[in-house]
Amino acid sequence: MAAVMPRRITVPIYRKHKVSGQAVVTIDGRDIYLGKHDTPESRERYDRTIAEWLANGRCLPTSTDRGESLTIDELILAYWG
Repeated sequence: MAAVMPRRITVPIYRKHKVSGQAVVTIDGRDIYLGKHDTPESRERYDRTIAEWLANGRCLPTSTDRGESLTIDELILAYWG
């Protein structure tokens, strides 16, 4: 009988975007900017983003899934990204 290997659980990493100095996480091929790197606010936004991603079956929820609209900051960051 072959040994069953446990599944490795991976979560997208919090990292620094060198050019902008912002924290960023890449999910589903999309960079999500979280604010200034290594601040409590960017860490909290990372945690919230990962929680939403996990709760949505490891897929990013759309704006309509969350019942929110795009903020100006998110629009600017998406444009710059």
